[in-house]
Amino acid sequence: MIVIQTTLDRRAMTALARAVRKTLRRGRNGPVRMLAWFVVLLESFLTAVYLRGGQEGWQTNVLLGLIMLVCILGEDWANGLVALRQISPDCREVNATFQEDNTFVCRSQAGEEWRLYQQIKIGVEMADWFILLLEGGRGQVFSKEGFTWGTPEEFRARIQEKTGLKILKMR
Repeated sequence: MIVIQTTLDRRAMTALARAVRKTLRRGRNGPVRMLAWFVVLLESFLTAVYLRGGQEGWQTNVLLGLIMLVCILGEDWANGLVALRQISPDCREVNATFQEDNTFVCRSQAGEEWRLYQQIKIGVEMADWFILLLEGGRGQVFSKEGFTWGTPEEFRARIQEKTGLKILKMR
């Protein structure tokens, strides 16, 4: 049995949003991010042209480029914050128990949720987190510091054994 205690806060939900963006939304999100980077480069180019030509209005190009850059770099943070606001305060302290059979259970003050290992579609490991992306686009994040029974190595081995999936390493 493996037991993990996790507090769902801004950092945890930002990590979950990053994992979803880099895995489940990869195909849909990639072209949008490429377009956003193109706009940043275009605005930078236009700013240089305006400045070199001595024309007014370059400030607008700088502002638009900076806004787009903030949107690109803050996407995971914003998505994590929105997701955190959708979680009621009594569901933010989660105690997850990964059993030897084919189930794991996540308990909070609001109740408990039983899941099968077969519902896990993607497993992700980050520096401080394990993230399990489930059927239906749902995800669960677990702190590596929250192991009260078992170790991260045992958890990684259990998930790989029960699901047949390789845990993806992500920054």
